[in-house]
This record gives sequence, C-alpha cells and structure tokens, in this order.
Amino acid sequence: MKRLILSAVIASATLTGALAQQNDQRLNKAITDKGYFQKAWKSAPSFRDLLKRRKAAVNQFRAIPTAALQPITIRAFATAEQRAGTRHVIIREHQYLNDSGYNNGGFDLGIGTPDHVIAAIAGDIIDSYVTQAAIKGVAIDSLAINIKQTGHSLQNWGLDYTIFIDSPASDQQLEELRVLAEKNSPLYQFSIRAHKVNTTVELHKSAKDLVIPPTYQPGLREFIEWETRKGEANKQLRESGQRPDKAKFGGYAYDYPYSRKNEFTPAQSESYLNPDGPTAFINPSSGVTVLQVRHHRVLQDHPQIFGGNDLGPTAVESHIGLLGSCFTHVAEGTAARNRIPFDTLNVALTAQFDPRSGRKGYEQTPLYPTDIQMRVVISSPRSEAEIRQLVADTERGCPIYNLVTNAQEIKGGIKRVIAKNK
Repeated sequence: MKRLILSAVIASATLTGALAQQNDQRLNKAITDKGYFQKAWKSAPSFRDLLKRRKAAVNQFRAIPTAALQPITIRAFATAEQRAGTRHVIIREHQYLNDSGYNNGGFDLGIGTPDHVIAAIAGDIIDSYVTQAAIKGVAIDSLAINIKQTGHSLQNWGLDYTIFIDSPASDQQLEELRVLAEKNSPLYQFSIRAHKVNTTVELHKSAKDLVIPPTYQPGLREFIEWETRKGEANKQLRESGQRPDKAKFGGYAYDYPYSRKNEFTPAQSESYLNPDGPTAFINPSSGVTVLQVRHHRVLQDHPQIFGGNDLGPTAVESHIGLLGSCFTHVAEGTAARNRIPFDTLNVALTAQFDPRSGRKGYEQTPLYPTDIQMRVVISSPRSEAEIRQLVADTERGCPIYNLVTNAQEIKGGIKRVIAKNK
C-alpha cells in the first residue's frame, strides 16, 4: 500500500512538473513569437462583442423591478500618508494613490488629483458612448478619448474632449450618439451643474511637542514642517531672482522633469492618445475603463448589477474620492504656509446615487450624485478656531472643491480613426 501511495505521489509530481514546463513554454512563446501573439490578440473579444455584452447587461438591469432598487450611499475615504504626504484613497475594496510629480515636490507615486479627476470624467463620458451605442445599435470597432483643461481659474476649468472612434456609422449617427452619451453620462451632467458640499470638522487634540520613539519613521507633522521650510526657501530664491535648487530643496524645481515618461501604449489607440495628458480607453475584453496619465494607469468599472466586473471603483465613486484626496493635498500646503502642525488628516465623504433615475415615476431624479457630505478629521495641538479657519482656507484653494461647487463648461467632438485590429 505504501508503495502504491508513493508511486501515486511521484506520478502526480511528475505530471505537475510537466504541466508547469508546458505552461512556461507557452508563455515564452507568447512573449517571443510575434505571430503567436497576434493570433492570440485576434482571438480576443472585439469591441463589437463588448457592445453585445453591454446591451445584454442594460436589458438585464432594465428587467429589475423599480421597487427592488434603492438609493445607494457612495462612501470614500482619503488620508494623508504621514511623512510621504501622499494621498491614499479607499473606496469599498478598491484603493489608489494620488501624488505630485518630482517637479512639484512629490514622489510621483500616483496621478495628481486635477489630472485624475479630468481623466475620471473622460472615462465616464467614453463609457456612456459604449452604453448608448449598444442601445442604439451603433457599431464601433475602437474607442478612446483625450481631454484637456482650457480654463485658467479654480472656478472655471473649461474641459474640452475629443473622442477617437472607428465606426461604419454615418456622421449624423455619431453626432446623435454624442448628444445621447453626454445626456446620460453621470459625471458630465454632474460637472455642468454647481453643487453644495456640506463640511463638518472634527478636531482631536495632540501633544504640542511630539516625541518620535526610536525606530519609528517621522510622521505628517514632519512633512508639514518640511513643506514650510521648502516653501520659504523657494520664496527667498524667487525674490532674489534665482531659480529653486532641486538638489537642496526637495526636488522642487520648475525645470525638473518627471521621473518617467509614458511607457504605455493602449491597444488600437496609441497613435492618437496624448501620452502625457489625461486620456481614457475601453478594454473590449473586460469592458473596463482605463484612465491614463503619463505612466500611471487607474481602472474604473461597474459592479455586476450594472454589467461590470467590479475591477475598480465606478466613475462617480472615483470623483467623490478625488474630492477628498484633493482637499487633503491642499490642506497640507495650507497648513505649511500658515505654520499649523497636525499629526493626522483624514477625510470621509458620502454622496447619494439613485439607480432609479429615468424610470417611470423617477424621471426628474438626478442620474448624478447628490447630497455630498465631507467630514474632515484632524489631529493637531492648535485651537479649534485655527483648524476651522484652515479648513475654510483649504476649501477656497482646493481645485476639485471648486470644480464641484461651480458649474463647468464641457465641449466635445468626434474624430474618426482606423483601428489597427478588428
């Protein structure tokens, strides 16, 4: 019996090893054999397959009784990550980092919040194109979007997007598709309206003199102090006619390049997407929306009830989370300029989203998020009055807070391209 068991174990191990070797050979072939790769690419689902799946998902959602649907509370959490100062955003089980580039004193660990929110809006617009094309039966073989900011103030962003599309549809059909996509994009409709953000402040008193235990890393207070010294040094250099020295002042210099160039080339669209600005495209295999800014990529997706795979937060969730992330970033800088130390900075946000929008009896219900609540929690040795003033100053200087509280103008157009693979 023992011999039989031993023989079975040896045979199983031999088979496992052989399968692993076979998989390695296939992987090596897929990487090195151009023809094999092209064959695999051509066998992947096409954009028209995605449209079929999206139409089926829309029909399944429409089949859900209205009485079974309820408003959804969107929740997002943003925090300043101690000595790095990087913003960490958590939305359900999803998370991402926002950071500045080296030329703005950051570590380039993620997309800066202004570019990220613009890309999120673009991603929602392009996703709406997919849904409306699926509903109307408009064939598409490739779809991507570039978006840029044309406004020059905190209150006026002035967004301008270009859709790159390969489609046999007529110009009139594509123009009708554009109108429908904008009408049914939650973030497009959200952005062209002004909204109120209800802010509450919670102060936790911390020690005036902070002692860091041995082996522990410096925290957020040290980051704020470093930001203060850096800002003062840069101000002195500018006033004296000198340029900031990146070697001495934390990598902050107006001529300092980003650490990496864009290394990604989206399938079917690399020839016309801006490699440095906010862009988005749809992966036809998964239906996920890919946001790209330089070498950073972030995913947006739908939960299963809306026909997605929940591979990332929704566009609406991303926007709410980015409000908290941007507020956190500006609060750090505001505290540094005013020499206000704090040890923790957390922002919790909620908003209401109603999936019944547009259904019978809910024709006037907004399809975009409403009732935005922001709770700012700060640990600091300073008084409550000083912290409340800090929060008010941060609101005035926060780009995304101003994006949300002011109606924006968004212009869009369509440009035909030829997909490399069909």
